[in-house]
Amino acid sequence: MKIILDRRSSEPVYLQIRSRIRHLIEAGTLQAGDRLPSIRALAEATQVNKLTVIEAYSMLEADGLIYARPGAGYFVYEQSIETPVPATFAPRQEVIIPETREMSYFEICTAVGHANLQEDVINFASGFPMIGAVEDLQRIARRAVKGVGDELFRYDFPQGQIGLRKQIAQLLLHKGLEVSPEDLIVTNGSMQGLSLAMQHYLKPGDWAIVESPSYHGTLAVLQGIGARAIGIPMTPDGMNLMMLEQYLRSHRPKLIYTISTLHNPTGITTSQPHRQQLLALAEKYDCVVLEDNAYEGTQL
Repeated sequence: MKIILDRRSSEPVYLQIRSRIRHLIEAGTLQAGDRLPSIRALAEATQVNKLTVIEAYSMLEADGLIYARPGAGYFVYEQSIETPVPATFAPRQEVIIPETREMSYFEICTAVGHANLQEDVINFASGFPMIGAVEDLQRIARRAVKGVGDELFRYDFPQGQIGLRKQIAQLLLHKGLEVSPEDLIVTNGSMQGLSLAMQHYLKPGDWAIVESPSYHGTLAVLQGIGARAIGIPMTPDGMNLMMLEQYLRSHRPKLIYTISTLHNPTGITTSQPHRQQLLALAEKYDCVVLEDNAYEGTQL
């Protein structure tokens, strides 16, 4: 399989690989059950880093076009192209500005815990991996522990282990973000990361834009800071940008919080044009955008 890449294109290389393979599958050149080149082989053939191929293959997996067979490689799905189900998501387009104290994070987590004890309850409160992924995580964890020895049991730099930050910087570089390990801080989780960022940009009484609905942990962070939330309703395409501009103009918020990939709890992934329009509005009204990309890796 030969894949020709345009090195001068603004489109990231991993997206080019993804689109080329997708075209081969849709055109019937690659048939159901066909084995794709190994990560190493494709990386050598296209003269790219193996991480770039992993990124492309992971996105094709998320597209439902290929699947990984442990120890055997990647294969084309039997039913690669499915007719998309028409969207029925149509929430009321109303802005929500809470006037009274919301439930605390502890109270919400407690309520979720009680709900999980009930039968026939589907929990949309948190994005945990499927049970089937546990074996993969266990294998990766064993390999990682074997490779680092006793390093896991020693204190490291406050901003995070340098080896991990180098790997993250390399991954971000393949996504088009030119960062160095010194630009990164590794936190204990998304909640700590969100808290640090919001405490930096917000003070008590400041307005902050959130999507409605949104991640309850973020609302708890805003509550702890003393900032006030403005809930802009979601549409099938993402945050209602017309209403967003209205409240950017009227309330002059200091921050826009958005989950652009696999939004919690709706699952919506916004398009590139939508993201660019949101960014343009933020620049127009001099407002910081805090993008929560906790699920970017699951959308690869």
